[in-house]
Amino acid sequence: MKKSSLLILVLVGLLMITGCEKKEVVTTSDGEEINVTKMQHQHCTRTGTAEGAEVNLNYDIYFTDDILNVLKSEEQVISSNPDVLTTYEDAYKKIHSNYEGLDYYDASVVRGDTSVTSTITIDYDKIDINALLAIEGEEDNIIENGEAKVDKWLELAKKFGTKCTDVNDEETENSEE
Repeated sequence: MKKSSLLILVLVGLLMITGCEKKEVVTTSDGEEINVTKMQHQHCTRTGTAEGAEVNLNYDIYFTDDILNVLKSEEQVISSNPDVLTTYEDAYKKIHSNYEGLDYYDASVVRGDTSVTSTITIDYDKIDINALLAIEGEEDNIIENGEAKVDKWLELAKKFGTKCTDVNDEETENSEE
């Protein structure tokens, strides 16, 4: 009896240890999950104003060494003026329409009572880079030798006043200012 109790205790302990490993995922608007557990992560923000609106811009980049693997962008325009919201909603939808049919480029626009939110998730590990470049062009792009580069993304983001911080499992620390 003692052996079976000990065996059960050891088995439960092993399950707890192996079952507690944190798995971090990025979920696209269609419910696909991208495992980003083993990637470095930075959260980047920028705020701004537009005529009659407040703008919040949030970007999460997931990368391995110098290669950008996943980008999740959330841009929100807040306004009490429905005409302003319609202008931004239409603009986001028009931009997103250029990428329709491009696998691993997931985009959505959600309209609320006082906001419009554009969310984009790009899985650079799987996306057809040549098709992406055909849409965006090669000038001022983050692609180098067929791969999305973290330093190029950060350089471009910094030009627009974006601030980034490293995201660790337990703490956040400044990495770029």
